[in-house]
Amino acid sequence: MRSSALLLCLVLSPCAAQQRLPLLALPGERFFIGSDIEVRAPKSSGWRLVERSSRVMSFARQAGAPGETLGAQVFVFDLQPTETPEQFVSLIKANMDQGWNPQRFDTIRAASDYTAERGYPCVRFQVSLLDKLARTSPSTTEPLPFEVHALYCRHPARTGTGFSAVYSHRGRSAHASFAEEARDYIDGVRVP
Repeated sequence: MRSSALLLCLVLSPCAAQQRLPLLALPGERFFIGSDIEVRAPKSSGWRLVERSSRVMSFARQAGAPGETLGAQVFVFDLQPTETPEQFVSLIKANMDQGWNPQRFDTIRAASDYTAERGYPCVRFQVSLLDKLARTSPSTTEPLPFEVHALYCRHPARTGTGFSAVYSHRGRSAHASFAEEARDYIDGVRVP
């Protein structure tokens, strides 16, 4: 699974939220990724569609302060077989742990929990990090808190495939409605 490196590339790219791609026409607009994963764009205004392919869909928006960004992504990736929920959690956790560069990030807390609420194997993943090199302007960086909520799932029909829905915030202070927005976005990523 190579999604952790891809996640970091898209979520942390200093230019992701600053690219001048078109604003989404309607918050909550629906897209499809791959052949059958439905993605609902974040509902609030100001989001930009940063990337769209058969394996990645990425949205970003500037928040209130310099360097403060929100990101929402979906990734489709190859996934090794597992036999138990514990093995599935271990596989996801091992790959995510490899994705954080210790030179750039300090882990404050992390949690990963198995869930079968969708009727297929998933792992809820939450991590709080300190991004020691967050870009706050074209010429400056500073340490900023970085929070990620994600759901990693095994596709119910294509079991050698996984997908993730990831919502993130980086900024000087907490984003008041982060957990609610993350839950809403993640719930909007489904196999119909």
